[in-house]
Amino acid sequence: MPSCTQSERPTLPALRTLNLLPDSYDCLTYARNPNVPHRSWAYPRRVSTTSSSSTSTSRTPSPSPSDASSSLSPVSPAKSAAPKLTLVPSSFDDADAVVVIPPPGVPSIPGANGRPGQSLLLMGAALAHLRHPQRQIAKGTRLHPYRFAPRATSRRTSSSSLASA
Repeated sequence: MPSCTQSERPTLPALRTLNLLPDSYDCLTYARNPNVPHRSWAYPRRVSTTSSSSTSTSRTPSPSPSDASSSLSPVSPAKSAAPKLTLVPSSFDDADAVVVIPPPGVPSIPGANGRPGQSLLLMGAALAHLRHPQRQIAKGTRLHPYRFAPRATSRRTSSSSLASA
């Protein structure tokens, strides 16, 4: 690591030279996909007033946790009309998505350092590759096909709301 003096800031290497991500990875594209809604929060403006007779400066106290949670209002993204979907088991031929569970002892991600394989949710082009007639699937691999269906709008009632009724 380069040495530096008190008035000089250390020079760090460029992130691209650290080989953390493949060259084809574009951080800005994947960080915020315009097709995926992201929730952001709007905080109400707090106005601080001080008396003119006050000789010292004062600051408004921090809001209590109950005030902060009740004053937050979610700001919906421009495309908030995204449908709410759920996965429903289906046949492999009709599936919109497939959960692939690799056999024990086979890492699903190359270079996983011997960790057990994690399940993968495949859809779109990845699912098309899986469905290819010449695709060989390892013995012991489990496939769970699902199709997308609109989520029911009814809400479950919690046990606390049932007890208070």
